Amino acid sequence: IAAPGWLSFMDGQRANAAQSQAIQVMRRAQSQAIKNKRTMEVGFREEDDRLQVAYYTADDTPKPGWIDLPEGNSEQITIDEANSNLTGKGCKASDATYCVRFISRGELDPEWLNVTGAGGEVGKITFLTKAAKENGPQRCVIVSTILGTMRTDRDEGCTQ
Repeated sequence: IAAPGWLSFMDGQRANAAQSQAIQVMRRAQSQAIKNKRTMEVGFREEDDRLQVAYYTADDTPKPGWIDLPEGNSEQITIDEANSNLTGKGCKASDATYCVRFISRGELDPEWLNVTGAGGEVGKITFLTKAAKENGPQRCVIVSTILGTMRTDRDEGCTQ
């Protein structure tokens, strides 16, 4: 009788872990862009049925060091394509499905914004568990402004 509740709890924990790790990587990339005065990009992809993330310099031949997202449970999490708009168009890493790019001041790269068509709009990446799909918990990271302000949200806040 407790199994469905436990599974739901675990789905929520996995989605929380993906969201937490994703915003940490995005903030690290933003910080590195400011510190090193270089354009940095964060990429997301699914490889061998595992969700992965990397941050790297946004030069002509980036060499991303992909890591599982979240570590240890990457095969359980996926990107909710219907509620994610950090498009892969314009990503420097050709194998990134979704990305966001920060310039040396930590702001969103205007060139990247123009390629993606996002303009000054909010960018968002949403995670959910593969087992629960749309019925399960959704967690997202939202880039709120072109200045690079980021925040997290959950469930209905990720579908707006």
